[in-house]
Amino acid sequence: MKPNKTVSSMELIVSSVLQAGVIISSAIILAGIFLFFLHDKQSGSYHQFTRTGYLFPHNLANLIAAVKSGSGVGLIDLGVLILILTPVLRVATSILLFLRRKDPPMTVVTLFVLLILIGSFILGLTTR
Repeated sequence: MKPNKTVSSMELIVSSVLQAGVIISSAIILAGIFLFFLHDKQSGSYHQFTRTGYLFPHNLANLIAAVKSGSGVGLIDLGVLILILTPVLRVATSILLFLRRKDPPMTVVTLFVLLILIGSFILGLTTR
């Protein structure tokens, strides 16, 4: 059986999206951890960070404000958000690739998966 060049190029693109998301989010999380310990080095940072009730940004406006202020926790949260959104971007990329490949059944199935992912995020936001 001959390898299909279109399939292998799709797999490369999708895997590149996943790798980029993981690498970018990891770098941001590491920078956040570094900043967190740098700014709070005298008070037992790790204990403070892991205590119950630590205030994390809980909405996008607070997250943006925390990142702009140079907060290590804000950067950690941003990295985690990017990591969570990476598979969603992968599914969206797959939809575009299936459209380009003119594969309607796979486009519809992948679009359905994307709608389920988005719906689950919306449900998670409304049930807090």
